Amino acid sequence: MLVSIEILKDAILFFRENDKIIIKREKYYPEFLISDEKNISEKIFEIEFPGIVEKGRKKIKTVFGEIDGYYIKTMPQSFFKISSLVEKYFNYYLVDFYNVDIRLSLRYLSENKLNYYDYKKGIPDFSGLKIIKFKRDNTGYEYNGKYISLRDYLKIMDIVMEEDPDILIMDDIDTILPNWIYDSKNRNVEFYMGRIPGWNLIRQKEYFSYGYTYHKELTYVPRGRSLIDPKTSFIYSEGGIFGVLASSSISSLDPSYASRSTPGTLISSMEVSKALRNGIAVPYHKSRPEKEKSLEMLIKSDKGGLVYQASPGIYWKVSELDFTSMYPSIIVKKNLSLETVNSDCEKCEIVPEIGYKVNMEKRGFLSYALEDFLDLRIKIKKLKKKIKDLEGIDKAFKWMLVTSFGYTGYRNAKFGSIEVHESINAYARDIIIKTKDIVEKHGIDVISIIVDSLWVYGFLDENIVDEIEKETELPIELSGKYYWMKILPLKGEQYLGSPGRYIAYNIDGEYKIRGIMLRRHDTPEFIKEFQTEALELLKNVKNKEDVEKIDLNKIFFKYKEMLENRDVNPEKLLLEKRINKYPWEYLVNTPTKQILDEYYKKNLLLYPSEHVKYIIYSERPLKATSDYQNVDYSIPYYLKLLRDAYEEVKIRY
Repeated sequence: MLVSIEILKDAILFFRENDKIIIKREKYYPEFLISDEKNISEKIFEIEFPGIVEKGRKKIKTVFGEIDGYYIKTMPQSFFKISSLVEKYFNYYLVDFYNVDIRLSLRYLSENKLNYYDYKKGIPDFSGLKIIKFKRDNTGYEYNGKYISLRDYLKIMDIVMEEDPDILIMDDIDTILPNWIYDSKNRNVEFYMGRIPGWNLIRQKEYFSYGYTYHKELTYVPRGRSLIDPKTSFIYSEGGIFGVLASSSISSLDPSYASRSTPGTLISSMEVSKALRNGIAVPYHKSRPEKEKSLEMLIKSDKGGLVYQASPGIYWKVSELDFTSMYPSIIVKKNLSLETVNSDCEKCEIVPEIGYKVNMEKRGFLSYALEDFLDLRIKIKKLKKKIKDLEGIDKAFKWMLVTSFGYTGYRNAKFGSIEVHESINAYARDIIIKTKDIVEKHGIDVISIIVDSLWVYGFLDENIVDEIEKETELPIELSGKYYWMKILPLKGEQYLGSPGRYIAYNIDGEYKIRGIMLRRHDTPEFIKEFQTEALELLKNVKNKEDVEKIDLNKIFFKYKEMLENRDVNPEKLLLEKRINKYPWEYLVNTPTKQILDEYYKKNLLLYPSEHVKYIIYSERPLKATSDYQNVDYSIPYYLKLLRDAYEEVKIRY
């Protein structure tokens, strides 16, 4: 089982066999490719940089077909420097570059058709791995009953060397490790946690995505083994260690990098790996701009998924229909890819509503790249109820597949195209309307539609589900039957229901909850406890007649009295907010701005994407502080929060 790979002067591979680590070294000379669109042969052969091993002519296979070009092989440690110099050298000629900005370990695995870890019957198997976890407390770590102070990092190194794990899991290690490395250098002592001395770096960066600014600090990871910090890993928080490992194997990224990557990076890496495994060159800069459109066509094509908003209120006996990975399924089923949409073709399919032509004569790369992954996710989703470890893998794969759609419209996506993005949306709208028509044909009214799912009146029959699946050719499931569902209004819109704010009580005795205070990370613990207790009482409601049998007011007044008597621990009233700007960028003196100013006066600068906690001690004007032990909380402010929380869970006929 391949557990790790390092590309230094050679490719160093670490295999675990019979509980022992076997190390293999192989020569590796990565190459990048240059198109010959400007007849640059003389210039190519004039290039001489230290680190170049070989260069020559080569046919370059792209998703659109073969083109003439050249290759330049280099020493691994010189690859990125040389490719950058050559790009500058040819800037005037505007030639296309391929296979440039790809992590070398991913390249090696893909080009040699290797994978991290094993697969059995299509299900990831990690039973051969050695994984150890250090438990974190306020002043140190604990392992196997032994306590290690944060100052005794050399003891941690000794334990790691003795245990020789493949995966290390340590909370807060991304924050702590730079201090250890800095201290070890000052003391002139050797400190490392990998199988090879030294550290790999994940560089500090700041980026903007979906309306938020994100900041990632410089991160160190060991060589030859993986280090995971659950506190900084979205994939770990969603899918646990099995989610991280499965994502790693699918994307050909080491778990250290996979755990610190976004789902978009993981799916993009998987597509790049698929291309390299099939000898397809990966473009360095995307060079296919969006085609010109008339205003009429822009209005038709520039739409998202279909949303049918219900009126706010209580609905009794409700079923939910949910397409499994609808958008990726459309990509695969409809052969959507940048080289198939709006290409010349004799055998074409016309995209509904917008009229784009899709070439059905040849397999599109994007459709091919996602097919096996999609099939695996569908298989895992069916098995996760029987096999507990698959729950985390399913969640991780779900997020990757969700972003596979978004990446088709991303301007820097290697294999993206806005026309593909628009086609997926058009097919999705057509499919959901067909589904609605089938349901209504059986005399069942639709309550709400949210892109790839429908809420309908009554407890549906599986025969209707089978009919929908046959008609749409996409996998769909009856994902829930609910005694009741409460749809909450849009903020500021009393008579319009919010698609993303509802409470639904399943006949299995579980809730499906979206958008209420209980689900929000910035809600004080006290308010969450109130809604949790209220929802527990509401489990006694299974029909209209049961509403009169419960008394939510009793719970509300209990919590109200606790607030008014100041019987609430201030820690339970802390609000947590995500920072989206630097202190000087705020135009309004919000509570978050006040807390950032507090920190700034103490010479502490918090970055976008970090979180702050504070308490409100004045409602008019609104004032906040992080020093919650030395102020009295604002009773009017928290009473208002409590009333809002009560309105969210209160049910009537």
